[in-house]
Amino acid sequence: MTLVGLLPLLADTVHLSAALPADVRWDPEPKLPAWGNGSGQSDDDPIARFINLAQGVVVVLGVIGILYSAGKMAVGKLGRSEMAADGVGGVVWTIMGVSLMLVAVSVVTTLAGV
Repeated sequence: MTLVGLLPLLADTVHLSAALPADVRWDPEPKLPAWGNGSGQSDDDPIARFINLAQGVVVVLGVIGILYSAGKMAVGKLGRSEMAADGVGGVVWTIMGVSLMLVAVSVVTTLAGV
């Protein structure tokens, strides 16, 4: 069977499976997940997980900032010295910004007691 003959058969199968009745139960009351009670979630509370996620985002942004500054320095080597100087300044600003954000994360975790 070729692909041309297989696609309509696949489309008909998907269409028929979508038409099958499904048992859907709707619970209008929102509930928090049971953290760590066999729900597949970790035992960390949501605040600690959010702070860890924020710390990871800060590190990723720092890496992107360093790579951006390195790209500016590389372009500046091709004859645009002001671009290279701007790249060096960007490295300093990136390192200081990432350091400040990581210190802020540790201060927040200490104050929140997480």
